[in-house]
Amino acid sequence: MIRGFYTALSGMVSSMTRQSIVADNIANISTIGFKQSRTTQDDFELQVMNSIGPEIGQLGTGAIPTNLRLDVSQGPLQVTERQSDLAIEGDGLFVVRTGSGVAYTRAGDFGVDATGTLVTQQGDPVLDTAGHTIQPGRTFTVAEDGTIVETGQRIALVAWPPGGVTRLGENLYSAGGQLPPGSGHIRQRMIEGSNTDMALAMTELISFQRSFQLSSRALSLQDTTIGDATQLGRLR
Repeated sequence: MIRGFYTALSGMVSSMTRQSIVADNIANISTIGFKQSRTTQDDFELQVMNSIGPEIGQLGTGAIPTNLRLDVSQGPLQVTERQSDLAIEGDGLFVVRTGSGVAYTRAGDFGVDATGTLVTQQGDPVLDTAGHTIQPGRTFTVAEDGTIVETGQRIALVAWPPGGVTRLGENLYSAGGQLPPGSGHIRQRMIEGSNTDMALAMTELISFQRSFQLSSRALSLQDTTIGDATQLGRLR
C-alpha cells in the first residue's frame, strides 16, 4: 500500500519535470538557433537497480524522466538581408570566445562592434578556423564554406559532438575535447529559427498535464484507502 504512494508520487514528479522541459521549449519558440530538449519516461526502481547491479527485469513501481537529450535537427531558415546574419544549414556550430573560454552556438544573429570585430549579441567574438577573431570589414560576403571573400578568413564551423553538449545559457554550449569540422554550409543574410514544433509541444504539454492529474488522483485514492483501513482498525 505504501508502495502505491511512491508510484503515484513518482508519476507526479516525472510529469512535472517533463512539463517544465516542454514549457522551456515553448518559451524559446522565437529564440534564434534554439534546439529543443527531449526526454522519455522509464521505470524508477528499475533504473535505480540497474545502475548498481545487473538487470533484474521489469518492476513497474514508479516512473522517472530519463534520456534527456538535445534535438539537433535543423530549424527553419529565415531571410533577414542583414549581412552579419549567418545561418548554418546542416551539421555544425559556430565557435565563440567568452569570458570563461571557448563556447559554441547555432545563433548566427551576429553584429560588428566598434573595433570591427564580428561578435554575438552578447559581445563575444566569433572565431575563425585558426582561433582568431574576425574583422570582416564594413561590407563583406561570406561563402558557403565560411570564407570571407574580402579578407580570406574562414569562420570556424565544428561538428556536434557525439557525446552531447552542456547548455551554458544565452544560447551557448560547451563540449569537451577537440571537435572535428562541421559538414554544414553557412548561409549569409539568413538566420535559423528554433526547431521547436509548437503543435507537438502543446500536445505533449496537455498529455503531461493529464498524466499529472491521473497520478494525483491515484495518490488521493491511496490516501483514502489507508484512511479507511486505519478507521477499521480503530473500530475493532
